Amino acid sequence: MNKRKIIGLVLVSISILLSLVNVFSVKITGAVVGINIASSLLTIITFVFFFGGLLFLSSLEKKLAALAIGAGVVVGGIGYKIHSDRDNQYIEDTKIISSWKTEKGKFERTYRWDETLDVMEEKYKIPKGILKGLAMRESYGDPLRLNEGKDGGAGLFMFQPGTAIEMGLKVYGSSKKSNADYKHGAELRKLIAKNKNDYKKMAQIDERFDVEKSADAAARYLKKQYNRYHPKNENSNKDKESSWNKALSAYNQGFAARNPLKTKHVQTVREYQRFYNKRDKRD
Repeated sequence: MNKRKIIGLVLVSISILLSLVNVFSVKITGAVVGINIASSLLTIITFVFFFGGLLFLSSLEKKLAALAIGAGVVVGGIGYKIHSDRDNQYIEDTKIISSWKTEKGKFERTYRWDETLDVMEEKYKIPKGILKGLAMRESYGDPLRLNEGKDGGAGLFMFQPGTAIEMGLKVYGSSKKSNADYKHGAELRKLIAKNKNDYKKMAQIDERFDVEKSADAAARYLKKQYNRYHPKNENSNKDKESSWNKALSAYNQGFAARNPLKTKHVQTVREYQRFYNKRDKRD
């Protein structure tokens, strides 16, 4: 084996080792927000070593390289799927979750909180799966998620600070807005990065990130909207369904749309509700 091939194999081997290091050091929530910067840099360095090694290898050794790139891609991407927090009683260690944008991924994330969400739906007499479908829609089941619009919405149920305060939750910072607050959104991103996506710390600092407290607040708020729109003298199943649709619409925009079922938000929550219930183990 000539010197060129040896160098190539060494570089590829280093890339594999770096990939393994990345797996055991990554600590993220599965969301785009707050990804560990060190992990991202390590992934970049890993690919630099891999492709550098590839340049040195001949066709024979490229078979080994092909195996390496398979491992590298899996390991490089697994950081977006592993949820590891050894000190967190809520979050399962090394939980492998499907792509965060698919229905299956959103279900798997949300299903981690199934027992808590069951309790809240039963406590506030919310139809089975609505609160879970709402969590899938709002945060993809990730309790540390921040609104993609960077407007200050946060947590499993994407509460704005003003609404969270109204529902009795402790909120980080001085914002009391129930609509977009981009300054608050920027503050939350810095806070999550500073605390390295530590669920327990974030749940103590801002209760929108606390699964149990935010779920209780979301259930109360949703039931409040239901009572707001449900006629007291109309109790047919059709009437109730219509009122829940209005409640979901009001949860999203502060008031019920004229035709809630024609809105993307309500359609999606209902779709996720059906998807979740089909896979829910609860009778």
